Amino acid sequence: MDKSSAAGLGAGWALVALAILLGGVGFGPYIDIPSVIIVIGGTIAVTAGQFESSDLKRITPALKVAFNEVKIESLPEVVEKITFYATEIKKHGVMHIEQKVLQEDNPFFKEAFQLLVDGTKAETLAPLLETKLEYMDKRHSIMISLFGNVGGTAGAMGMIGTLVGLVAMLANLSDPAAVGPAMAVALLTTMYGALIGTLFAGIIESKLDQKHKKEVNTCEVIIKGASMIAAEESIGNIKMQLNSILVEIEE
Repeated sequence: MDKSSAAGLGAGWALVALAILLGGVGFGPYIDIPSVIIVIGGTIAVTAGQFESSDLKRITPALKVAFNEVKIESLPEVVEKITFYATEIKKHGVMHIEQKVLQEDNPFFKEAFQLLVDGTKAETLAPLLETKLEYMDKRHSIMISLFGNVGGTAGAMGMIGTLVGLVAMLANLSDPAAVGPAMAVALLTTMYGALIGTLFAGIIESKLDQKHKKEVNTCEVIIKGASMIAAEESIGNIKMQLNSILVEIEE
């Protein structure tokens, strides 16, 4: 479990619930079925219309990524590992690392160094890995934009619900009993839209984006390191260039 995601989401909803309780009227007045239909139903319908079914099927895996702790090695650890492999290859040859490569947990790292074991040249290896990274970036970007759209759509549906409620209220000004429910729709749809956009979709979008950027940075370092090993660069040059990439990323 990603503690920061869970803590942020839980604390946000808990604070809203606390504010409602301190208001002295309980949760009853804040529950309105027409508002739920407009905001949640409308958001689901619009999202389903905006994205392909293949992308919608990836929502659950994306949620798992957002709320689970993804074990990604730090960049200094990746650089150290690449340097180790480069040294082993220089000393014993590329086949010496084959069994160790098969035990790697990072699939991108494993594939990159398996290409080295297979004797792939630097001019071929780099484009292959860059293409793989490009497709990964596209897949991740779609899910990040999906949750961004969910947040924006929920807010828009909240505004639509507000207009629906105001029209109903103005049409029934002569009937005091109808004004209250209409006003509830007008106000609660805005509230529901803001809550979903900020305390659900916004948190997930931000978390996915951060994890995506870390993974992309790691993959770029792996591509650079593997390409330099394939080009038979010196160990000192490999260390220097990879460390310079770390400095650029950290700035």
